[in-house]
Amino acid sequence: MTNSPKTAWKKCAVPAVFLFCILFSLLMVIFRPIPHAHQYGMALKLSLTLAGIWFVYRLRPALVFTRGLRVLVLLVGLGFFVGGIIALKPNAEIVRHYASVFAAIRSGQNPYTCGTIFHRTEFGRPVLGNFNYPPMEIYPYYLLYLVSGTWNIWTLTVFKLALHALACLIFLWTFPRLKRKFLLAFLPLFLFLEMQQNPAMALLLTSLILLAIRKDGESPHSGGRLVIAVLFGVGLMTKFLVIPLMAAYYWHRFEAKRLRSLLMIALEGVIALATAVLIMAPYGVAAVFKETILFNLVLKDRAALTTFYPNVLSGLFSWIRLPGLYPVAAVAILAAAVLAAPRLNVYSAMLTAAVTFLLVAATPRSQFVVIVIYVALVGILANFEDRREVPAEAARSPSPG
Repeated sequence: MTNSPKTAWKKCAVPAVFLFCILFSLLMVIFRPIPHAHQYGMALKLSLTLAGIWFVYRLRPALVFTRGLRVLVLLVGLGFFVGGIIALKPNAEIVRHYASVFAAIRSGQNPYTCGTIFHRTEFGRPVLGNFNYPPMEIYPYYLLYLVSGTWNIWTLTVFKLALHALACLIFLWTFPRLKRKFLLAFLPLFLFLEMQQNPAMALLLTSLILLAIRKDGESPHSGGRLVIAVLFGVGLMTKFLVIPLMAAYYWHRFEAKRLRSLLMIALEGVIALATAVLIMAPYGVAAVFKETILFNLVLKDRAALTTFYPNVLSGLFSWIRLPGLYPVAAVAILAAAVLAAPRLNVYSAMLTAAVTFLLVAATPRSQFVVIVIYVALVGILANFEDRREVPAEAARSPSPG
């Protein structure tokens, strides 16, 4: 029996998208078409990485249960630890960036409006501007600075690893019916994959959100949904990857034939947004929105403070000299990915939205790859558990009695 054209298109659509991203990124590497752009290879590396994650998740999920892959993942994770330690730089931009944020706060200034925050542009040239991440990327680090009385690359690195370790513990709690020795192989990857940049708070909140979703799926109740909404609200104030994760989760729950589902989604969405507003309030909601969301959508504004590393979509519109259309296209493509959520299970919906976000982001956000891997692995393990297809050697024996 042959597949219909519609079925064949569905099977080929995602591989075709990845193929386009890879080939277009390769063309940018070859022709280097955008003035003042740097490191074209970052888009190619990200496209290949995301394609590999998708391949394992959609086509070969059982690979995660093989000893060979787990040994490979373990060795890769330990390799990232060695490479990460070697690559640490005492004068790294992130250290001076946060030091200037702390100085602004201690002098009574708002880091989103003060114009004194340290950045580096092309060729390492320093330039001053405003802080461009949500407030949950300030609070824990400022508290660390106040408690420790010091701020340097080692203080930051140890604290990030502690946050990663908490995410690893939550990963273990998410799957109590799987053997610990099976799950432990993946922990070094979560701990050490990203030691240079700073997705630690976003990884921690994503792990908490997925744990809450998992528990709610096993035993749905209004209290669990409230916890999820609050966690999403806090997560929105870490890194922008949480935005598509939240949108996909809530749209996945929408049922066209049940108006009540839309009302519940709206209520929980209001709770999440109210939580985010409370976190933004000390710095001014308008100021935070302008210096985070709008800053990252307008390529011209980004270029004034940061080096432009072209991604697939931003590179395309910059190459054809229509950068003003980039925000519209990025939002439209991401919205299309989110709208597909009801046709997928919740983990596939969130993973699809996250991968799409990384492909349409203004620059290649390689720091978020560890979170995408986390979402993908949780999705694979949850799907196998729900279908009761976990191999015997990975499953815990039920407790007697």
